[in-house]
Amino acid sequence: MKELRTITTVYSYYLPEVREVVAKLGRDYPHDVLLQSIKPGLDTFHEPIIDRVLASHTHDVPGLSAFPNRYPTAGSEEGIREYMTELAHGGVKEILMLRGDYEGYRDVAHSRGMSVMEVEGDTDPASIAPGHWFLSNPSARDGNLLPEAVIERICSAGHQVFYDLSYLGSTGPAQYVVDHPNVAAVALSFSKTYGLFYSRIGFLLTRSAVASLYGNRWFKNIFSLMIADAVVTQLDITALATKYKGIQANVLAGINADFGLGLVPSDAFLLATLSVDAASHLDVGQQATIARHRRATAFRFCLTPYFLETAG
Repeated sequence: MKELRTITTVYSYYLPEVREVVAKLGRDYPHDVLLQSIKPGLDTFHEPIIDRVLASHTHDVPGLSAFPNRYPTAGSEEGIREYMTELAHGGVKEILMLRGDYEGYRDVAHSRGMSVMEVEGDTDPASIAPGHWFLSNPSARDGNLLPEAVIERICSAGHQVFYDLSYLGSTGPAQYVVDHPNVAAVALSFSKTYGLFYSRIGFLLTRSAVASLYGNRWFKNIFSLMIADAVVTQLDITALATKYKGIQANVLAGINADFGLGLVPSDAFLLATLSVDAASHLDVGQQATIARHRRATAFRFCLTPYFLETAG
């Protein structure tokens, strides 16, 4: 009997194209760069790299360049933690998130002594007192893009938004609007889309300074920043998404042929989803097979094991 090998946690797939970029850097390890720590110094080493990362996303996130504070971070997680710490120090007692969104928001908030309001997706944000939202897009709930109207309604209702774009670059053509003044911070990460989880590559862009991240001008991983630079300058991000969306479709065709589940490709190529309503029409055995993948609002399936088998 075949086993459904999807996983519930989103473990990234280390793309072969990215592996080659890292291998090229590693073959001639940049000791000469690290030796510049005293003269001319590496305090600003990240700044032109961030400029190039933002330039690579001018077509899909054109408003990124307007954020005055730019920090290199260890993936998006460090940005989430330190931004939430800043909120807690400022007296914020609660954050808001969509029910079923990234559980890390909830865990970090609780560790900072803050409560969490998990909001249903169809709730009018104007019915809630203005607060601090943490949102992922594509959404960690199901890997699908949020309609921009969702962000607009939240911002227009007076809420401040931490906009988590950790899956940026993993979908077909899309545009993310971040120029509303209530989009207070934007997090970028190379973990999910490129499979660089253990390289800890991320960036946090904010309208107000985050004091605890100031030290990252010194405490940063130079080699990881060089990987980020090579990825955005040497690889065609749009072509990668197209390629892996195609593999996603083939993987799901095989899963659905084997199990008859009717899984639907998420906008983010690493994931698949199934609505609660669609799942209710499956037989008892099929429902048992997918039960562990239930999130608050849908079933979410990470396809990484199949990518490893299919693409190597």
